[in-house]
Amino acid sequence: MGEMGKVHVGLVGALGKMGRMIQEVIEKEDDISVSVQIDPLVTYDRTDKKNIYLIDVPDLVDVIIDFSNPLATMETAIWCVQNKKPLVSGTTGLSIGQLLGLKAYAEHIAFLSAPNMSLGVNLIDALLPQLKLLGEFDIEIVETHHRLKKDSPSGTALRWAKTLAQVFGRKVVNSRQEGVSQGRDKEEIYVHAMRGGTVPGEHTIYFFGPDEVIEITHRAASRLIFAKGAVMAAKWIIGQPPGLYSMNNVLGL
Repeated sequence: MGEMGKVHVGLVGALGKMGRMIQEVIEKEDDISVSVQIDPLVTYDRTDKKNIYLIDVPDLVDVIIDFSNPLATMETAIWCVQNKKPLVSGTTGLSIGQLLGLKAYAEHIAFLSAPNMSLGVNLIDALLPQLKLLGEFDIEIVETHHRLKKDSPSGTALRWAKTLAQVFGRKVVNSRQEGVSQGRDKEEIYVHAMRGGTVPGEHTIYFFGPDEVIEITHRAASRLIFAKGAVMAAKWIIGQPPGLYSMNNVLGL
């Protein structure tokens, strides 16, 4: 912790939409500040123009917040392990190998990974395991994001699908293929992705049952909810022991 208990953040992905939003949130708070700004496209410290991963900056930061890309996230995690700094990451689109690597790094540092840091989405996360009574229902997930989002389906949709697959003993299928259908396989959970406009994020789970349909929907009105969640997580993770954490830990769910 820095002077007077203030948390000093190293922000990776500082020039991106989420990075700028996180800076706006932090600027309005008294107990946290951005000490180092890093971006994969401009990997230089603004002061001395040296590559941020090659200069000695551990004393400048208490925690790293990362909203970048998979490669930069892996480099950031290695830096955090080497310098014993906790890491909060909202990067999506990670491969299975990268996820396994990050899980291994969590044996050495406190690492929080969450594709969606909003309160509403994480409350739904906690709700899903309690829906076992809907075992006879067909399940579909539809997610919609802005036209520039690179990964598909979203990390949130995939996480919900995997949770429901465990709860109901089913398998996850990313959308349907065009062609002749033999009807719906009850043992599958379908995930559909739509891209367009400037939609920050919308996720709906459909439970289709006999004579009724249940929908659970979360709509993000702006990226502000994700930025606030990231800042909350950064404050919470200071002092936590090594391990892999989620927003459920932060929210006490």
